[in-house]
Amino acid sequence: MGLTREISEFVVRNDELHFSGQEIRAAKGLILDVIGACISAANEPVTQKITSYVREAGGAPECSVFGQKFKTSLAHAAFVNGTTAHACELEAIGQYTGSNPFTVIPVALNVAEKYGRSGREVIEAVILALEVQVRLGMAGPGLFDRGMGSIGNYGAFGSTAAAGRLMGLSAETMQHAFGIAISQASGQQQHTGSMTHLMESGFGCRNGTTSASLARNGVTANPNFIEGKQGFFEVYSSFGRGFNLEGVAEKLGKPYCITDIFIKKYGCCFMNHRSMDALLELMNQHHFVYDDVERVRAEIPPFIADLLRFDDPKNGSEAKFSLHQALGSVLIDGKVELPYLRPFSDQGALEPRYQQARRKIEVIERKDMTGGRSMPYTQPVTVTLKSGKEYTAAVGARELKGGGDNPLSEQEMAQRHRAMTQGFLSTEQIERTLQLVDRLDELDSISELMDLATFGQSR
Repeated sequence: MGLTREISEFVVRNDELHFSGQEIRAAKGLILDVIGACISAANEPVTQKITSYVREAGGAPECSVFGQKFKTSLAHAAFVNGTTAHACELEAIGQYTGSNPFTVIPVALNVAEKYGRSGREVIEAVILALEVQVRLGMAGPGLFDRGMGSIGNYGAFGSTAAAGRLMGLSAETMQHAFGIAISQASGQQQHTGSMTHLMESGFGCRNGTTSASLARNGVTANPNFIEGKQGFFEVYSSFGRGFNLEGVAEKLGKPYCITDIFIKKYGCCFMNHRSMDALLELMNQHHFVYDDVERVRAEIPPFIADLLRFDDPKNGSEAKFSLHQALGSVLIDGKVELPYLRPFSDQGALEPRYQQARRKIEVIERKDMTGGRSMPYTQPVTVTLKSGKEYTAAVGARELKGGGDNPLSEQEMAQRHRAMTQGFLSTEQIERTLQLVDRLDELDSISELMDLATFGQSR
């Protein structure tokens, strides 16, 4: 049996599923995260442009567009929600290639809405689909290392898996859905700092809903296109560190990867976060402020230097991929709110205080830090004070706040959601949303949750 068949059977399995309390809580947290991220991005430039496009294109009002007060077709809703889940760079993320739940969750919610699935079925689809996406990403890190975007590529697997399970596809039909999705998969890291990078998650979500729908209607593809000759892995991941599909199927669900995903505190590229946490740790420990600092030196691997390449960002899109902006803003603000968004907006990029602070930041590309995203690494930050004192700290993946080993508390998650949705949702609606997500596995219908996230105070 080939790998495509094995993962297809894993996704559509009908046996009784047993998830731990931690796994279910993690799924609920990520779903809450996506809903909040979509609403918080309602007025982002990329959101306004793609929403205008979708409204002009039209579509049956069957699926919710979060934060936009209208419904549209499944594919269009998935495209917008997949993009807005990413638009503020607040999306949850893992440390491995392909570990981006925002290509799974918008699809699961919209497909469940269209086909009347329960909250429990949404949770099952999210856990299983994300598992496939992450395990395949871990097997083929060469794709990321050669400069291709993992969001629209591995996201095609996760979004298709989520859609296919909730549509009730058979294993055979699921194989064809994966094949259709692979023919639409794409993305490149060089789009970071532009709107297209943010849309790649939307492309992945639209791809999944389209592929599962086409397969459901009888469209066929090569049923073994993941592992076959000139298949996905051979074409996409044969450079860099290559790929290794051995044992992928056996590792599925052992354990589930959903508990190893990070909830982001800062509205910028995840590759900034270790350095930001290290600088905050030093400021809290040694009690210095901006005016005390002569210089901040940050050391990063080459693959991060390729991503965080804007030392003098001119807009919010570039600021999200600027380590100079990230560390300069922390140095200025000292104590940051949850979530931390202000420096990574168009206004923040041009804020004179942040521009001045960027001049104190020195970013060193360490050529000896090899291996790519999935390899263990730290990002040392050294602060030199005007007094001559020097302090260094480095935060590893396990210490980084927001992950499975050091998660945000329930109170912090609720605080974060309130901050992201205030203004669009009333106070009562925010609390109701928190309640509905907390009870998601008990809900026979997710329609109330979807309507709240879509229409807000105009409901």
